Parts: sequence; C-alpha cells; structure tokens
Amino acid sequence: MPSSSSSDESSKRSVLFVRMIHFGIEIGVAMKVMAFWIWLETQGFQEIMRKILLHDDKFLTLLAKEAEDILSFLKQLSKNPISPDLMRFTPKLAEHFLSLNVILADKEKALKGITEIYNGVCCVVLKDILERMGNQITEGNFSPLQKVKKLGSEKDGSRAKPIAPYVGSKLNPSAKEWNPVTERAAEENRCLFLTFSNGYPLTESQISRFFTMNYGSCVERVYVHWPEPKDQGAPPLFGKVVFTASYIPAMILNGKTEAKFWVDAKPLWGKRFKLKKRSGNK
Repeated sequence: MPSSSSSDESSKRSVLFVRMIHFGIEIGVAMKVMAFWIWLETQGFQEIMRKILLHDDKFLTLLAKEAEDILSFLKQLSKNPISPDLMRFTPKLAEHFLSLNVILADKEKALKGITEIYNGVCCVVLKDILERMGNQITEGNFSPLQKVKKLGSEKDGSRAKPIAPYVGSKLNPSAKEWNPVTERAAEENRCLFLTFSNGYPLTESQISRFFTMNYGSCVERVYVHWPEPKDQGAPPLFGKVVFTASYIPAMILNGKTEAKFWVDAKPLWGKRFKLKKRSGNK
C-alpha cells in the first residue's frame, strides 16, 4: 500500500487549521500554533496532525492553548526547563521514547526552527487557505516573526523578542464550540463524489473509517451505489461521502479538482459533488 504523500499531510494541516478557525481560535494564534505542531513533526512527532484530528474540539482547544503557553515560555529564553504543568497534553501525541522537554531543551534552536516554519510555510500556505475561504486578510494576522537573537541581547534598552509576542495573546474566551449540526451548509456543498477502480469496490464502513482515521470525526454518512439488479452481483463503481461541514472536502482536495486515496490497499478517487443543471436553466 503506498505511503501517505506530502499532499495528504498538507490536506490534514488544512483541515486542522480551518477547524480551529471555525470554532473560534483567532487566526494569528492558530497560525503560530500550527507552526509549533509542524515543527514537532520534524522532531519525531509522527502523524501529529492525524492524531490531533481524531480528538474532539474540547481537547483540540486544550492542545492549542498548551502550544501557546509553551511558545510563551520559549520566548523568554529562560535557562530553566519547561514545567511538566505546561505540557500535560502534547506529550500524549508522541511515541513513548520521545521527550518533549529534551526536544525543547535548546530553546533558541527550537524558536529558530518554529520561526522558519511560520515564515516559510504558515504565512504562505495558510494565507492561501484563508483566501480560498474568502476570509478577511489583515496584516496583523500575517506579520512576520522576528529573528531569534542571543539570550540576553538587547536593543534600544529592552530585551529582544525572538518571536512574535505570545504573552497576552489568548484563545477567544467568548468563542462557542462549533456545532456542525446547526451551522452546516447544504448537503451538496459538503460532499465528495467517489469513484472506485473496476473490480475494487469499497464498503460504506471502509470509506467512513478511512476519512475518520485521517481527518477526525467529520463524516455524516457514506453512500455506495450498487447497480440493479443487485442479485447479479455487479460491483459498485461510485458513491459519495457527506461531511459535517463544507470546508472539509475543500481542504481535503487542497486546491485540486480531484484527489486519489488508498483505502485498505484499494484506490479511491474523490472530487467535488456537482449538481447537474436542469435543461432550460441558464
């Protein structure tokens, strides 16, 4: 079975980022949190995006707040190790042999790596995602991070800030948990039309499990079309998956018109669901 491609990882990041925005995390905070998580991937936190997506919004909020607190501590470039109280949830996403305190021991190096990802990935890729969503783009959301400076260095009489300020930056305290049941779009805007390779059909449960394992609890229902008459045993060739929100299929496709997945070693293609125009309609 082919391994996950960089496109798959990019789509997971997109879904996770937009999910944070939807339930009330400020754009600027979400971008910095994403930079931290992407950096953790480079340090051995394998499949961290997929693991985060498997959790509910409450746990995701706790993870995002914890990431913000860790970045606030790193910004101080203190010689003291990070308190275990600041890292109660994030270590659960790592393999047993990984120690977050060891990874973050060199705070200056960690900040430099996170800053490079923020400037080189988040400010480009995530900005493109927001533009596709039609969000208002402001300079405050995409202000570049300052370069990391040596511990204790000062400029104009004040301590240098190696990364954009986190102290005082908070997750939106008045934000409500996003409810996909009450705030969802029309079904045709939440669908991916699926096609199977001839002779390699998939069941509803296989498809639902695949998207849930990779993008979290985002599937409302799956429909597989079985040709009539069913007693002849002709395999299904197409179906559709309905998601809980309209942004999910868009982020999974990640700007492409069609995406290919591998589900239980079988190929699956997905593209946006388009309603056929009735004759006579303009």
